[in-house]
Amino acid sequence: MTQLAVLPLLEVVRNHAADPDLHHLLDHDPYERSWIRLLTTEDYELWLISWPAGAATDWHDHGSSSGAFTVLEGRLTEHTFDGGLRLVDLAPGDGKAFGAGYAHDVRNATDAPALSLHAYSPRLHTMTRFKFHGDRLEALGVEKAGEEW
Repeated sequence: MTQLAVLPLLEVVRNHAADPDLHHLLDHDPYERSWIRLLTTEDYELWLISWPAGAATDWHDHGSSSGAFTVLEGRLTEHTFDGGLRLVDLAPGDGKAFGAGYAHDVRNATDAPALSLHAYSPRLHTMTRFKFHGDRLEALGVEKAGEEW
């Protein structure tokens, strides 16, 4: 199994995002995020995530997996921290790629639902959860695939 480089992983997400059927695979739950794993290959896995208004992931990384995502509907805001808090607003068609160990908090800060498509390589095995203290991130624990999600 190989790990796809970050930029080709973004290309994978964008290629799959062209499928119009994606918009109908998940109902928008008005209260909680919902997700479905769409595809698993030797090189990556693909997830579709529905975001109700106000939903957030909280701070996390994807362990040893690189990732990429693109917004299909609505808007998302990614929060990152590298000595200072950074916010990136993402609209339909916008995408983001990142390497292993990259910590972020993704949120739907709008009043409308959102839909996004995510790819990870290699497949997700762990995610570290963090608490943001304003000037640093504190690791809270590690979640394992098959146990917490």
